[in-house]
Amino acid sequence: MSLLVTFIEGPTPVHERAAAHARALAAAQDQGFHSPQRLEWPGGHALWFSTPQQPRSSGACVQDGPRFAALCGTAHWQGLAGEPLLQRLLKDFARPQDMPLRDLSGGFALLFSQGDAVWLFNDAVGLQKIYTAPEQGVISTSWLVCRAALPQARIHRLRAQEYVLLGSTHATQTPVQGVQALDPAALKELRSNRDTPLHAAQAWRSPTHFQSEAEATATLSDLIASEFGGMLKAFGAPVGMALSGGFDSRLLLAALQHQGVAPRLYVYGSDSLDDVRVARAKAQELGISIECIDKAQLNGRLPPLDRAQLKANLAFFDGLPVDGIFDRGADRQTRLQQMSAGTLNLNGGGGEILRNFFYLPDRRYCASDLVSTFYSNWLPAAIANADERHAFQAATADGILHELGLPAGSARARQQPLSRSDVELVYTLFRLRWWMARNNTVATRHGAFMTPLVQPRLVELAAQVPVAWKTYGQMEAAIITRLSPAGASGPSNYGFDFSQGPGAAHRRSVNATLWRPIAVRRASARLRRLLGRNPTVAAPAEWLQALPLPQVDWLDTRFLTSTAQWNRLLTLCAATDDTLAHTAS
Repeated sequence: MSLLVTFIEGPTPVHERAAAHARALAAAQDQGFHSPQRLEWPGGHALWFSTPQQPRSSGACVQDGPRFAALCGTAHWQGLAGEPLLQRLLKDFARPQDMPLRDLSGGFALLFSQGDAVWLFNDAVGLQKIYTAPEQGVISTSWLVCRAALPQARIHRLRAQEYVLLGSTHATQTPVQGVQALDPAALKELRSNRDTPLHAAQAWRSPTHFQSEAEATATLSDLIASEFGGMLKAFGAPVGMALSGGFDSRLLLAALQHQGVAPRLYVYGSDSLDDVRVARAKAQELGISIECIDKAQLNGRLPPLDRAQLKANLAFFDGLPVDGIFDRGADRQTRLQQMSAGTLNLNGGGGEILRNFFYLPDRRYCASDLVSTFYSNWLPAAIANADERHAFQAATADGILHELGLPAGSARARQQPLSRSDVELVYTLFRLRWWMARNNTVATRHGAFMTPLVQPRLVELAAQVPVAWKTYGQMEAAIITRLSPAGASGPSNYGFDFSQGPGAAHRRSVNATLWRPIAVRRASARLRRLLGRNPTVAAPAEWLQALPLPQVDWLDTRFLTSTAQWNRLLTLCAATDDTLAHTAS
């Protein structure tokens, strides 16, 4: 992806602000970004950097006197992308509020000015994160740039706990005090430094009511076909994607086949995995070649981790990726390979909008219920202080309510029943907006990357589909079949052919979770531990040799139960280590 770094006036003294800006610029250069295009206005300026080694693969910047537009990430509209898209927006629209924001596809950050104001905003879903160090007057699509602007890094306890235990933070605060994310639903005007609502929560509540499952299947299939047609017109070939044995990658494949496109296919894992066996069989059936990528084997052939490698990973993944930075290099290598030569890389992330993501029966639930069912899969003893533990859970429920535009901040609000369509929107506006968006932001740093199954119009309509039509995957299977019967046929990870729909065995498997009481789900981590199925784990010795664990008083590491949690904990330690995260002026 391209990179945007914006400098505006901040509350700190001029000499301190100048030092902070110098540190931020040095951090951008440490990440491989050089020779920026400069955009200026009274009281501030922005630097737009093209993607290293792939200058035209994602993002764009155009300027006409005082008028300019700079894009980071990947976007398309009406068959346009890159500079032609920005030129069209500058020609047709005086301000962001006038744009067809629900029709702009992709994950992006857009800086836009017609000369009298300078606006910065996200795509409607919020799949591209924008960060700020407000005291230093720095705004950037890079978390690490904003972190470097700080004179020193201090841990935000709650958000650090959240990052380690849940994989991402789900609010504007980040794990480091002084670095925030901009509200993805707001529009920031940089000359006045004011925020105004842009993507209102109410706008996601579509009045559409489908009369039948067949009508919903046809409508959503046509919308997906239109989305892929516009995307391919805008970006052209080549297109690459990972194929697995699941619903969403098969839907991507079917949508591409519907457009007559045979993508470059790859699959992750060892030969023994179901994903690999199913993907290979499907590719062979269609006569498309597929590459099998075993990251464990790749890492086994690379040198052990050291501090130099960690520093490189920190820069590559922008500080705090969902999976952490403790990897010998296979993750970096494969990401670059996927987007080499300008390949548009697709991912099926977010396809769960077409299914029952939370595996909950068709009832109303409150925000606290959703925290119990999905955001409590960690041992409570990991947060030793009971008040902090309660604050953690309350903050998660409040975040859900905030994204839905509902009152938050009280126990009563957290217990208010939500409409079932709002429960469905939680997946997009909370889970995808914060967790997947962080992953997408990292992916687009290195080329053209999209998750096309979360186009805003598709999100709106999918939330209105009765849950009974989505619960076992039957509607998504029907969409796959409608788009490409050839793509739908054959094996899957679920033991049934998508063109035939889910069978009894799959329905029984889903029901085992569907009808599990919320109280049991809330206690699942503790129950598994009592049964000996959720033991605590230690950090790999190689990781601790590369970065010894400093004293941590905000988390009890004796109750971490996965190497993924350890990876994120040590990643945060690396991101707050001044010798690894560049802070020198």
